[in-house]
Amino acid sequence: MNTQDLAAQYRASNKGDESTEGYVLIYLGRAFGWKRVLTEPGTVCPGVLAVDVAGQVFEAQGGNDYDGALRWTVAQDA
Repeated sequence: MNTQDLAAQYRASNKGDESTEGYVLIYLGRAFGWKRVLTEPGTVCPGVLAVDVAGQVFEAQGGNDYDGALRWTVAQDA
């Protein structure tokens, strides 16, 4: 299942604000949470993907697993 499909499945299974806005968080092929706005990359580890309602994918990069990521960037091949 691709990243956008995982996000859509998560939104369908978790009705509420995240079903119409925000970002579904995915790590190691599993959707695990949601953010209303894509800020504070240090709250997730590098490699976490965030998918918005339009299907655009962002990746947490830099940093480390303990201190968190440094930035969100547009993912190239998610």
